[in-house]
Amino acid sequence: MKIDAAKKALCNASDTKRGREIQRIIRGEIAQKCAVKYADCDLVAGCDVSYRRDGISKAAVVVYSRIKKKFVEEVTAEVATEFPYIPTFLSFREAPALLVAFEKLKSKPQVFIFDGQGLAHPHHAGLATHMGVVLEKPSVGCAKSHLYGIYEEPPNVKGAYTFIKEKDGELLGVCLRTKVFVKPLFLSIGWGVDISFIMDAVWETLTRYRIPDVMRRADKLSKDRPLNWREND
Repeated sequence: MKIDAAKKALCNASDTKRGREIQRIIRGEIAQKCAVKYADCDLVAGCDVSYRRDGISKAAVVVYSRIKKKFVEEVTAEVATEFPYIPTFLSFREAPALLVAFEKLKSKPQVFIFDGQGLAHPHHAGLATHMGVVLEKPSVGCAKSHLYGIYEEPPNVKGAYTFIKEKDGELLGVCLRTKVFVKPLFLSIGWGVDISFIMDAVWETLTRYRIPDVMRRADKLSKDRPLNWREND
């Protein structure tokens, strides 16, 4: 998978000042209208990054075919972790490893799901939105915790959800209950998608676990753990 060099440059920041400048650029390129209909998409990619104590970031990308009803590709990439962990700047920490992994892909995913926020970010430039702009592909944020936006806890019923909104009422995403008696997921619009799209994308591979299988596999692969390892599922 080839990525435009100018777009890749939007993933590099030497400090938070430059990072914030890039986030303003990202915000200016947000597309909330669906680039494609989810029903017309086949390949969905789940993306995650884990960090080792030796200073290495490991990205994992797994690709699921909606037509074949199975996973068709997985790739990993390891790079030195250069950007520190700073809240609201996750993209600059995770993107370097993700970009290397994306360029290893032989398939061409039409949808990318990220373990992070999208528009539900103080500057509307979470990881999913950031990478969606860079890849120019529909992207979805699928986070396990809340970062930004006003919402109410959904009822304790599988499939129940409430909207995540900006102070002015702008829709940012949904808080979705995927299992009863388990904390909900925080889905947010990334790039080129709407609320219906992100719901469909996450439900596609949801089984008995809290998170969809496409994300669960990416998480385990990035940590070199077997699929039966139970953690944040």
